[in-house]
Amino acid sequence: MSNKKKIVLAVIITAVVTAFISSTLTSFIKDFSIFFITEDDKNSFSKKIRAVDTMLANKYLYDYDSNMLGEMAVKSYIEGLGEPYTHYYTKEEFSSYINNIQDGYVGIGIIVGINNDNEIEVIAPFEDGPAFKAGVKPGDILKAVEGIEYNGDKMSEAVEVIKSGKEGTTVNITLKRDSEEINISVERQDISSQSVKSEMIDDGIAYLRITGFNMQSENGEHSTYSEFCENIQSLQEQGMDKLIIDLRDNPGGVLTGACDIADMLLPEGTITYTENKSGERKYYNSDAEWLDIPMAVLINGNSASASEVLTGALKDYKKATVVGTKSYGKGIVQDVYPFYDGSGISITSAKYYTPNGVCIHDVGIEPDVNVEMPEKYKDESISMIERSEDVQLQKAIEIIKEK
Repeated sequence: MSNKKKIVLAVIITAVVTAFISSTLTSFIKDFSIFFITEDDKNSFSKKIRAVDTMLANKYLYDYDSNMLGEMAVKSYIEGLGEPYTHYYTKEEFSSYINNIQDGYVGIGIIVGINNDNEIEVIAPFEDGPAFKAGVKPGDILKAVEGIEYNGDKMSEAVEVIKSGKEGTTVNITLKRDSEEINISVERQDISSQSVKSEMIDDGIAYLRITGFNMQSENGEHSTYSEFCENIQSLQEQGMDKLIIDLRDNPGGVLTGACDIADMLLPEGTITYTENKSGERKYYNSDAEWLDIPMAVLINGNSASASEVLTGALKDYKKATVVGTKSYGKGIVQDVYPFYDGSGISITSAKYYTPNGVCIHDVGIEPDVNVEMPEKYKDESISMIERSEDVQLQKAIEIIKEK
């Protein structure tokens, strides 16, 4: 076919298509003109959504679930912010989210976050949990669940799939560790959110590990703070006169839980304060009663958020020597709001500051004494390392013995 004929044919096809579109558009203008977005209200999101709903209801060929579309629309709207800590949760996802920071749920026992490459990264497996026993390690990248790949934008969906089965069922996950991909089957179990463990070490030195800051359970009795109080009382009865607090691999949790613990450890004054976009501040303060004994705090690159609040306050008041490596650097706060239908949203609402007025977001807290773990233990969970090989803990013991 000559180029001339091709051009003529193209023009004819274009004309036919244009005529069809024009005809459809004329009909649409007649039927749906009430929903047109004018120059004055072109940014009206709600009006545009109503127009789309009406078009779908009247013109779309196939059946569809309007409620599901609405959920997807809200989720995509929030994800458009491109900010990793503000999320919309469906009813099922929000229930899982709340369970994560309460006492107990069915799952595999891992804490995940989003790294700089928008990947889902394992911050820490729960000690003695099913993922821990299956060999999941801090720093592993969660690539897929049941053969479906997920990235940071879909973290809540990946978590929901992991937790969607009953106790005793298994879930298949794919991890990336360095350049290797690993497929693991993990049995779902009832995950107890015990977050505080302690023991006496030597010469009146107590070791207390906090793995996360959980809020009270539904019966109002169990929380990280209540566990902390119970452990401190037990340690005091065993003759504690010095204390090492281990916050390594602690990703944070509920801010008030960290502040309640700080209140027990600090004299009267500011623990932390938050500041929102309007410059309004909210202060969290400690009272005059405090635990007046020598202390050290252990941190690493996975110590984040609420654990940094506690560390920053103890450091600013010079009430504890901070040992380890620089913390993660999450200095922002999320407010959580439920919706009438059981769904919910977490919104980054403020920055928080240490008592000395420092915001550590994207910066982290530098330890007073920097101690790197040996290379062979860089990707190991803290609880897997023999005490004699834990150079950070050994340094903390050495320092606190001199106090």
